[in-house]
Amino acid sequence: MKRLLFSGLSLIAMALAPGIAQAGCADFASAGTGLSIQYDPFSNTPVNRILTLRVSRVTPSATSVRFIIVDPNPAAGATRLGVAGPEGYDIAWTQNASQPVFFHGAEQPNATNGAVVSFGSGPSGDVVHESFRLSVPAGQSVGAGDYYEPLEIRYVCYSGNDRLDGGEVQSAGRVAIDLETPEMISAWVGSMGNRRGEIDLGVLGRAQGSATGSVVITAQSTSPYEISVGAKWGELRRSEADAAGLPYSMRLGGLSVERGDTVVCDRTPAPSGRSHALQIGVNGEDVMTRPAGAYSDVITLTFAPRLGLSAQSGCSAV
Repeated sequence: MKRLLFSGLSLIAMALAPGIAQAGCADFASAGTGLSIQYDPFSNTPVNRILTLRVSRVTPSATSVRFIIVDPNPAAGATRLGVAGPEGYDIAWTQNASQPVFFHGAEQPNATNGAVVSFGSGPSGDVVHESFRLSVPAGQSVGAGDYYEPLEIRYVCYSGNDRLDGGEVQSAGRVAIDLETPEMISAWVGSMGNRRGEIDLGVLGRAQGSATGSVVITAQSTSPYEISVGAKWGELRRSEADAAGLPYSMRLGGLSVERGDTVVCDRTPAPSGRSHALQIGVNGEDVMTRPAGAYSDVITLTFAPRLGLSAQSGCSAV
C-alpha cells in the first residue's frame, strides 16, 4: 500500500485597481473597491468576469466621450499581465462585443472603435458606469507571485457632434489589473483526488526471479517543490517484528531514491502538471532466501513548496 500526503489548492485573486483623478475632459476609474477573481492555472475553464468602469465628466460642456483601453506593455505582440503573467487576456464591451475597445499598439479612438458613453444634463449626469468583460485564457503556466499590469485610457470628448480636443490619454497605472498567483500545490495517485495507491508485486516464486511494479503520482504546483520520501520500515515485512525483511529498490520519476531522500523539482507545467512514476523492485535472489508469507511496507511521499529555490528544469535528487 502507498500513502500520499499533499497540500490543498489555494485561490487566486485579481483586482481592477481604482483610478486617481487627473486633469482632462473626463476621468476613468474602477467602480467600487475592486473585483476579486479566482484564477486557477490548472483549470481548463477560462476566466470571464464583468469589470465596471466609472466614467466622470470633468469638462462641463462635454456631452459624450469615446475611449479605448490599452495595454501599453505587450509581450511579443500579445497582451500579458505583468512581466511573466498570463498572456492573451482581452477586454470586451458588454454593450457591443463586436466593437473593438481593447488594444496593445498605437491605436487611437476613432469612429470604428472604442466605447461611447453619453453624459446626462446637470450634475446628476456627470457620472456614468460602463461594463466590460475581462477574459483570461485557461491553462496559463504562471508561477507564484504578483503580476501587475497598468492600463492606459485613450479618449476623445464631444460637445454634441463637435470634438472638444485632439485626443487625451489617462496614463498607465491609473487603471490596472493586478493578478496574484499564490503558492499552490496538489498531488494525487492515479486519478485526481486519490491520496493512496497500491503496488502489487503478485505471488513471487523461486522460478520467477526479480519483480517490479509502479504507480503514477501527478503533481501540480505554481512554485518549485520538494518530495520527501518516507517509509514505515524501508523493507518489505510480514509483521512489525519480522526479522526476515525483504529489501526493495525505489525509483521516483526515474531517479533512484531511498527512505529519507528528497527530490526537488521546478514548478510544473500547466494545465496538466507533472507525472512522477514510483517504481518498486525486488531481487529474485533475495526472494529465494526469504520465508513464505505476505510482505508489505507503507511508503509516504510528502509534497511541499520549496520557495526561494531556482530549481533547474525538471527534477533532481538531493
